[in-house]
Amino acid sequence: MPSEEAVDRAARLLGQARRLAEDGKFDEALAKLDAAEKAVPGSSEAAEMRRKIAEMRTPEGQFATRIGHAKFAIETDDRAAAEQALAEAERLKPQAPEIAQLRQQLQAAQQKEAKRSGRVAQELTVMREAIARKDIAAADRAFNEASRIDVHDPALDQARRELARAHDAERERQAGQ
Repeated sequence: MPSEEAVDRAARLLGQARRLAEDGKFDEALAKLDAAEKAVPGSSEAAEMRRKIAEMRTPEGQFATRIGHAKFAIETDDRAAAEQALAEAERLKPQAPEIAQLRQQLQAAQQKEAKRSGRVAQELTVMREAIARKDIAAADRAFNEASRIDVHDPALDQARRELARAHDAERERQAGQ
């Protein structure tokens, strides 16, 4: 019976082997797998991982992995990673219909992002116009609406500073009255 330490070490090595295989580093993955099998001989998890790596190593397995990476990248709005995964998949299987479908999904995501950014920009314009009128409450409402549309939009950083300066100016104006 292997020690708890050996079982933990094998589990870590199996996780590393899986990640390496998913990145296409099959020789390194197999080395980690060998170390895991040495730590816990006869492990069914290691045998299953060896089978999965062999499957992933095939052109079809590599293609499926790249398609999976592309799907995940599209879902998480990581355009660069999606493009890279699609390019790698295309090298493996140039005319695969999955590639065209994912490119359409990527394009739709980009259009949605552009529309969202446009809406944020509109709200920030409303905010700036309200600041110019010294209507801080309206500026706050417009900024909050822009944040609701896309809290991660980089334009919000500058707008947040502008709104803070407007609040400071309003406090000074009120203190001077």
